[in-house]
Amino acid sequence: ATAAVAARHGARVVEVAHGKAGAARAAAVEHALQLCRAPAEETWIVTTDADCVVRPSWLARQLEAAGQGWDCVLGTIRIAPLPPVPAALRVRHDAHYFADRAGPGWVHPHVHGANLGVRADAYRAAGGFPPVACGEDRALVEALPGTARVLRTDACPVLTSGRTTPRAPGGFGVFLRDLAGHDGRMRGVGPGTGHV
Repeated sequence: ATAAVAARHGARVVEVAHGKAGAARAAAVEHALQLCRAPAEETWIVTTDADCVVRPSWLARQLEAAGQGWDCVLGTIRIAPLPPVPAALRVRHDAHYFADRAGPGWVHPHVHGANLGVRADAYRAAGGFPPVACGEDRALVEALPGTARVLRTDACPVLTSGRTTPRAPGGFGVFLRDLAGHDGRMRGVGPGTGHV
């Protein structure tokens, strides 16, 4: 019921029938850019997901980074308290997610459409979100021009659902389900595997 809830709270809702996350994000961004008509170099695009909760300071942090000259902000996520996630799964996720963390200035390797900001001119230069079922966030970041300044920060994480019965193929829920094992038993995650 995301569309109905968003509309009830005054959001402009863009509905598409593509069945692909990338196409949906791209359609929403294009609609917003047409509405605001501001110069691309002065426009900041932020994305999150319907099953996420952002901090009250989230947008301010994004705009602060934009004001400092960053072209893209890649934030982190945390598993939300609801729906409940088995403690062992949360521990396993966190061990994997924070494996390379070394202090408060962590430059993380993750890319999440649930916590992403990008300047509109850099977005356009990258070709926007590609119309793929999953991985549109990573594809966008990989397509950014080599001169783009990308901030990878843990300063304002987003809470995301820990559900293991996801709707999006290849998304975070699938990663959690695979980490737990389809039969409910915990599995190991080898180097280089898992959701980024």
